Amino acid sequence: MFFDDKSENEALKKELERLREYGATIAGVSKTNDLFVKSFGSVSDAILGINKIPDAVTAIASAAADYDTALQYLVEESNDIQKAFGTSRERLDEFKVLLADTAPDLLQMGIGADKATETIKALGAEFGTTGMFGKEALTELAATSKVTGIEVSNLAENFRNVGVSMYDVGDAMLEVANYAKSVGVSVQAVSKGVVDNLGKMNLYNFENGTKGLTKMAAQAARLGFDMSQTFAVADKVFNPEGAIDLAAGLQRLGVASSALLDPLRAMDLAQNDPEQLQNEIVDLTKTFTKFNQETGKFEILPGEKRRIREIATEMGILPEKLAEMSIKASEFDRKMKSIEFPTANKEEKELIASLSTLSGGTAVISVKDESGKRVTKEVRQLTPEDIERLKEQEQLSSKTIEELAIEQLHVLEELNATASSIGRRVSLGYSTSEESLRAQKAGNVLVKSLFEEGEKKFTGQDVRTATGDFIGVLEKGIIDASEGNISIEELGTLISEKLGNLAGDFESNNDVKVNIRENIKEIYKDVGKPKKEEEKKPEPEEIILTVNVKSDGTLNNLDKTELTASVVRGIEQSTELSSRMIKVVTGDRIGVS
Repeated sequence: MFFDDKSENEALKKELERLREYGATIAGVSKTNDLFVKSFGSVSDAILGINKIPDAVTAIASAAADYDTALQYLVEESNDIQKAFGTSRERLDEFKVLLADTAPDLLQMGIGADKATETIKALGAEFGTTGMFGKEALTELAATSKVTGIEVSNLAENFRNVGVSMYDVGDAMLEVANYAKSVGVSVQAVSKGVVDNLGKMNLYNFENGTKGLTKMAAQAARLGFDMSQTFAVADKVFNPEGAIDLAAGLQRLGVASSALLDPLRAMDLAQNDPEQLQNEIVDLTKTFTKFNQETGKFEILPGEKRRIREIATEMGILPEKLAEMSIKASEFDRKMKSIEFPTANKEEKELIASLSTLSGGTAVISVKDESGKRVTKEVRQLTPEDIERLKEQEQLSSKTIEELAIEQLHVLEELNATASSIGRRVSLGYSTSEESLRAQKAGNVLVKSLFEEGEKKFTGQDVRTATGDFIGVLEKGIIDASEGNISIEELGTLISEKLGNLAGDFESNNDVKVNIRENIKEIYKDVGKPKKEEEKKPEPEEIILTVNVKSDGTLNNLDKTELTASVVRGIEQSTELSSRMIKVVTGDRIGVS
């Protein structure tokens, strides 16, 4: 042994154990620190976030106590909606409550409170009615607008044109956003492509409704072309004459393999599968290019440049757009072929290809390693763990459209937005309580009545007469004072008395008092009375009816006449069901299903 003395050996063991514990502690602290830092994005964000907490608390208290600002917001915005809808003032309270419920949710997403008014007005203009949508629809539309970059008015118009409820727009666009993320394409670019072409769903058949349209939009965004070019080709081959003409033109120009060469197939794709029609166009363009090993990029072959122009003319597409599509489609195809994971599905491969770039002809991609550090790898060197981290980075399918909107905020922006939302929720909440709304009406009545009665009492002639009397007394007083008949103090007293008489005339006007009293009584007439409960609809009751019908086990040879007769016999034989049906017919409120 190195140490003969047992005590020295024991001391050494204790020291080693202490060092191990110290190392474990340091490792634990380091791990905790990493988790803390990651939760804020960076050390600086963490420090800023902690330092800003007192400010956020102060902001909450300030916003909650700012009744005047909340009231001014409600008055101005509700009046704006009233003017846009052309409704009476009786609906102002309804607008105020809706704004008070919606604005805090918008603030939490970093959206200005005035967006609530904009959304309400946009829906009113689109639907041509003064009916109101609920808070859920307004919040989802505003969040969708923020995430996709598309105006609420455009969302409302395009989705309404294809029969989608405003309450379902958020969910529909969330699916679009999630798909765009899953294949590594810009959410806003794909969303714009979908919304701009929603009307095509009324003219063509798409796979699973908006899903097929979304896939087309993602491909168009990835390759940088407008989907309108695909639909231009679809319109051309929608009828037999156009399909035959295009097939003949492409054959003449040397196109060897494409579904577009078969007129019947082309017509079917145009009507029932525009997504595959677009794939055919993209595949056709790949034949124009070749990879140049010297330059490390794809180039259009010299002999193909003239043919591109002629083929583009036949298809009704701009030649430069067809050429751009050719280059980008070839690059994407090369990146897809670099992926060597047999277990990866199509969406995963498209995600990797979309996020990678070509460097000297080799597909490379930036990924995070185990420690969270970014590294650049060749696509063929990716591990299953790398792919999972890429999917986690891009895929947010478990989040709502509102949560996606919040995700777009910086840490400090989110903190400030939350603080503002909480404060405004309080101030707008008590500004729109029943008691507060009645008090606002009473104040309005008081001021309005005073001015109305004042206007009646003080006509132009009344003012001239009163002014003449007052000035006449003032003139006489000035003359008397100048001649020494009265003192300056007496002149001041005379003027004060005259002014007091004018005010007293108005104050003693009983018409004003009666009018104010009656109007305020009308506002508070229902206070203290029990509220009427809404009549509850009866819950349907389920009654199981068993009938015997002969059949071969399928519905093919089922005798419908016998089935109907069996059901009737079953009802007649069931005393309970018969009695309940009689009660329904005679007016008793019993639900039967």
